[in-house]
Amino acid sequence: MPAPLGKRILAFAMDFILLTFISILILFYLPEMLGQQTDDEFSRLSGRLIEAFEHPEPDQEHVEQVMMEFSEFSAKIHYELIVTLVFIAYFFVGEFFYDGKSIGKSTLCIKSNNFRKSGRSLPLRESALRSVIKGLSCSFALLGFANFACLLFSKQRRALHDLLSGSTCVLVAQNVKDEGSES
Repeated sequence: MPAPLGKRILAFAMDFILLTFISILILFYLPEMLGQQTDDEFSRLSGRLIEAFEHPEPDQEHVEQVMMEFSEFSAKIHYELIVTLVFIAYFFVGEFFYDGKSIGKSTLCIKSNNFRKSGRSLPLRESALRSVIKGLSCSFALLGFANFACLLFSKQRRALHDLLSGSTCVLVAQNVKDEGSES
């Protein structure tokens, strides 16, 4: 049975919140892992950014300059690339190694599987394709909106990553033990 739209959106929201926290952790720990000089530059820029916003009426030009420097620093340490690769890896692990279930999907008892061969898990290639599209959708807003629009407006309620990878999301039967039964 196809997973309800609300469950799919909630599962993705749970995954996205988790990935947002992970990306924040990467932002704070990546400079440290890249060496003292990079960590010092990050600390200096963070301090300047905090300082710029401490004033009741921040100087817009100063804030823009600090934000530009922060953006250049982010590009220098390849932050966006690393975060995007982590997003892709997160979805791939769930798709391929956990039978089509990310943490969000598993919590809501849904999983992705093969659209053409109902009930079958996705093969490696399709799992990878689905994960790449979904990971890129988390990093790039325009692709994310296109992905969501496909989900909302397609007849079969399949997102862009579903359509391109030949997958769909379905409900999973819960394993419920009888309270009176013995193990």
